[in-house]
Amino acid sequence: MSIAHPEPDELSTISRLRAQAPAVSVWEPPATQQANPAAIKIPIEQAIIDAIARPLRNAESHRAGNDRKEREVAALLGRLTPAQSFMLGKRLSVGAPYDPLVAAFGRMVVERRTRLLSYLARRRVISTQR
Repeated sequence: MSIAHPEPDELSTISRLRAQAPAVSVWEPPATQQANPAAIKIPIEQAIIDAIARPLRNAESHRAGNDRKEREVAALLGRLTPAQSFMLGKRLSVGAPYDPLVAAFGRMVVERRTRLLSYLARRRVISTQR
């Protein structure tokens, strides 16, 4: 079995097509972008990020560790005012790729993230009904 080599005409055609092709730029991941300085910060933002990023404890199962993290984040969310809850919910739903809090929430599995966002929304509704 022999490998077919391109003919000279084919090589010049390939070279011509490559020269005509648009220049390809390298995709820059969103994590390298700078955060928007105008973004509204909440006072316990870093505590929420830390709770999500905290490693599992010794001899703690994956499920038990992530359950603990979810409870810690829910407790932190429970400390927010209605206005802060609204702003955080909006911020997480927009999902700006350069936002460290959005990135931390993005590392959680969908079910946990959905439960925490639902908890945040319920807190806003309950506090407006009082």
